[in-house]
Amino acid sequence: MSKRYRQLLPVPPSENPPPNSQPSGSSSTPRSSSDEPLKRQRIGTQLACNSCRKRKIRCDGGKPMCEACRRRGEKKPCTYAETRSSDQTSKETEQILVLFDILKTAPETQAIDILRVVRSHTDLDTAVSIIQPRITQIISDHERSPEHPRHLGLEAELMARHSLAFPALQPLESSILKKSFSASRTSSTTHNDENTPMTNSDPNPFPDHDPTRSLTPALSPCDERLEELNIGFWTSVPIASNLAAKVISLYLETDHPLLGPFDPTLFMEDLVHCRTNYCSKLLVSAIMYWSCQMYSAVDSTVQSFIPQFCEEAENRWSLEKATDSLMNLAATQLLGLAYLGNGKDHYVLTYVSEVNAMGARMGLFGVEQSVAISKAKQVSPELQSATSYAAWGTFNWIVLMALFYQQPGLSYPEHPPIVPIPGQEWYHPPEPSPESHQQTPQQTYMGDTFPVLCRFWRIMHEVTLKYYRDQPFPRESLSSHITLAFAEYKYRELIAWAETLPPSMVRSEQSPHHVLVFHIWLHVAILCVLRPFTVRARDSPKPLRLKTFPCKRSSPDAAYKASVNQLKRLVVVYREKYACSSYTMLWHTALIHVANAILGNTKDPAWRFYLFFCVESYGELRRSFRFAETIGRSILSMALQQGDLSADEARRLMVQFEENRLTSPSEDIRATFMADLNLAMTDPEEASVESLSDRFEDIALFREFTNAGDSSEDEPVESDDNTWDTL
Repeated sequence: MSKRYRQLLPVPPSENPPPNSQPSGSSSTPRSSSDEPLKRQRIGTQLACNSCRKRKIRCDGGKPMCEACRRRGEKKPCTYAETRSSDQTSKETEQILVLFDILKTAPETQAIDILRVVRSHTDLDTAVSIIQPRITQIISDHERSPEHPRHLGLEAELMARHSLAFPALQPLESSILKKSFSASRTSSTTHNDENTPMTNSDPNPFPDHDPTRSLTPALSPCDERLEELNIGFWTSVPIASNLAAKVISLYLETDHPLLGPFDPTLFMEDLVHCRTNYCSKLLVSAIMYWSCQMYSAVDSTVQSFIPQFCEEAENRWSLEKATDSLMNLAATQLLGLAYLGNGKDHYVLTYVSEVNAMGARMGLFGVEQSVAISKAKQVSPELQSATSYAAWGTFNWIVLMALFYQQPGLSYPEHPPIVPIPGQEWYHPPEPSPESHQQTPQQTYMGDTFPVLCRFWRIMHEVTLKYYRDQPFPRESLSSHITLAFAEYKYRELIAWAETLPPSMVRSEQSPHHVLVFHIWLHVAILCVLRPFTVRARDSPKPLRLKTFPCKRSSPDAAYKASVNQLKRLVVVYREKYACSSYTMLWHTALIHVANAILGNTKDPAWRFYLFFCVESYGELRRSFRFAETIGRSILSMALQQGDLSADEARRLMVQFEENRLTSPSEDIRATFMADLNLAMTDPEEASVESLSDRFEDIALFREFTNAGDSSEDEPVESDDNTWDTL
């Protein structure tokens, strides 16, 4: 077969062949690289300018202007994003690789915990600083003890398995606790002899409110539309519109994410445009009555408006209370809270009863789903959203009042609302339309807290019914008619549900204040569930056993202590980090629970610090709320009654607490909610705040005549840096 290939000629010799070149006639001679067409050399630059990056084109990195921008005729110098050094990049890469290796090798519970930490912190260094001690502890525990959780304490098991509700101590929390502890220790150890009793010349452990504390964020409106507010349309009280805008804004940013009695978007639109679909004069009066109390911590001049808005709200409510409406429902709730803060809480029972009855008449509670669906088809998306907020805001408020304040005689909704939680889609209409599932725009200051709280209060609703509504009369210990199995079931339900929370609800340095209040409420609720079964409440030397935990020492007392430790950290961090702690009362119930936990337990090295902390916190809150004066007095009465303080020291502390009183005398302040939570289970009248406050001198005299007044010595808190690492 003939080959018809074209004959190839040898490569022509070059004038200066390289010394290692092969003969030109060799068939194995490779083609010289110089014979290939020259490729365009790649421009080497570490960072392209922003303009070239946006266009995704080659950039030579020239400064002040790259070649590509110069050819395009750009006039301004190129802008380059900040670059990180190679050392920083390699460090982050190493950290990421270490984290990835830990996630692969660590036990599943620890890996999930680590992942949550990473997701809740934007700064990798901060996340690693939190994770590293945990890994060291895991390795140490693994080396010295069996891995099975039954060999660990219950608190360690909770931190490992339920780290979202029981996170380990973070660096920021530790630094805040140490700072507060050191300041308290310095003020309480000014005398040389540790056992020297306090004298009248000692510094006041309850200092006056620091006016230099920054409250600037509260002074700017949360919505620019408030600049258009015409408050004269809504009220006859002579307050300037710009001041009223700041007062309303303070409420919306601080308390509304936790209470949510009305849709804030619809309310704002009607408020500034003087419409009455989703706003009313009664609602504005109630908001102003409540919010002026809050704002008085920022600007004391608004105190003169408080009685005026109180009178206006009372008059309007008496005229409109017979009319069932979403706005009247919201206004009644806020009016009840305003009375509570203003030291008139004997009216609160009336408002709770009215709200519960009105909600039932409007079909918001206990309605069959088929009826609710048929009604939902007849209303607009805006009314659907307004109804969701009203129904769940009302339900949440009633359960909150029942659980935390334990007012005897409260009325309770039989069932949670059937309407969807705000933010969820309503029932599907027969003919879907573009507007059928529209939700009103979410205000940024609301976050995700209110929908989470709706689920939380739905869990706690059954607790309030069984613990308080169904309690026999005359009253007896709750543990006599509530089973431990039910309490353990609700405890398990709470901590398991907490693990499903969205990342925005994880405690972190960036958490808004209402996320911290949610976690405060979560642990207060746990204490309410477990308290009847603790050794102290049952007056029994032998603890009971929680049956669903593998830990040998799992008892209601151990679980109770774990939540107390979390609550101690939360209240200190909340007060020190968030300025709103001085003008919102929604977190104060935690102070009552911490006080109840530390009083009578003087073996706790920090008991005196927390006693002063709680009383001092109420001293700060009384700038806004008159009832705080009485609570501070009642805590000192409890400390005296339980033998933690001598009569002389308690009297000195009471005098020092009342030195900076900013309200009228406490005799005209009504506060019928519970202070002594163990006594409240059997004798709520004697356990109330106002009763303990009024009986302070009687208790002091009794202690003196029974020679019990000298049993307690002044014990300065000992400095132990490791104390805070275990809280």
